[in-house]
Amino acid sequence: MENHLVTQKNELVEAHHVDPLSVNEQKVVLTMISMIEPTDNDLKTYLLSVRDFAEMIGLKGESTYSEIKKISKTLVSKVVEIPIGKKDWIVATWASSVRYRSNEGTVEFSFDSKLKPYLLQLKNQFTSYRLSNILSLKSTYSIRLYELMKKWQHLGQWECSVDDLRGFLGAKSVKSYSVYGNFKNRVLSPALVELNEKTDVQISFNEIKKGRSVERIEFTIRHAPDKEIKLIEPKNKPVQPKIQSENEDIRKRLNALANDYSFNHIYFTEMYEGALFIWDDDAEKELGMLIRYVNEEEGVKNPLGFIKIKLQEYGELYQEGLPVTFADLKPSQRRTGRAEKIPEWFKNRNEPKEVAKGIDSNIAEERQKLLDELGIEDDK
Repeated sequence: MENHLVTQKNELVEAHHVDPLSVNEQKVVLTMISMIEPTDNDLKTYLLSVRDFAEMIGLKGESTYSEIKKISKTLVSKVVEIPIGKKDWIVATWASSVRYRSNEGTVEFSFDSKLKPYLLQLKNQFTSYRLSNILSLKSTYSIRLYELMKKWQHLGQWECSVDDLRGFLGAKSVKSYSVYGNFKNRVLSPALVELNEKTDVQISFNEIKKGRSVERIEFTIRHAPDKEIKLIEPKNKPVQPKIQSENEDIRKRLNALANDYSFNHIYFTEMYEGALFIWDDDAEKELGMLIRYVNEEEGVKNPLGFIKIKLQEYGELYQEGLPVTFADLKPSQRRTGRAEKIPEWFKNRNEPKEVAKGIDSNIAEERQKLLDELGIEDDK
């Protein structure tokens, strides 16, 4: 069960939890979502064994039955507000019905039909993570913040108003959290500490003030694979979903366009998710234009580093509401162009080492920091 992937449309990830779920309710919902197959055409009735249920939320004996009944009632009554565009929204409950079968030792869960577009046949604009990364979390705020961080992880940063963040985390229902100091000390900071200790993300944040008041939060998000819970692969591996094979075809087509470099699976996944976020169905076309530019622009000495930086730049512009397209990139006529805005020492990293002898310690530190961020080993 823990090895399942939780996959949701981004609108559901950024929904406002009008009636916040408890941490146990969150775990039940996300476990049920992880049971949805990528090839499912319709929502089904999903089964969870009482034994798994009890282990997941740490219950024993008669208290298990009482907790199942309590959670069943709340999941068919608590609502989530999902944004549609800039002004529209839809309100739905998490479950249409929950049934407890004592003889079989199972719980039957049926999702609200209004959630169908946000859970089924997701090919773009979605967030996916391993269920095991949230099962050890003790706070519902931590779970919600983790989902938001995973949504923006491919860009490495995310900026959000404090008011919206309260809504995303389900903290607006607590009156005292309208005071930023209380919200920070009791919700945001404890959630960040728990995520940094227990999950595969490393997060820091800056406060953006208007006058004396904190108006917005800027998060910096880094993947921490060394902390991700490693699970034993099942002997009978599931059939790879169709979407993965489709993405592999795209990777092959883009690699065919590239000159003297290629995209491995890990790099491609991050690159393509970022492009999907910005351009949706036009992601492959935009990446194709970027690759052709890289092929023609002689000033680009590190294609993979350049592509990653450009996607980050365009992602930031997209978040500001600006139209962006790689069609605007034109190769420079200069033989030594610097269009990529990468430091000179990085462009020339493969030249003889005598060139770098005069670099002082500050530049050396900057050099190593950028190499680390791009995941490139220094070939000294």
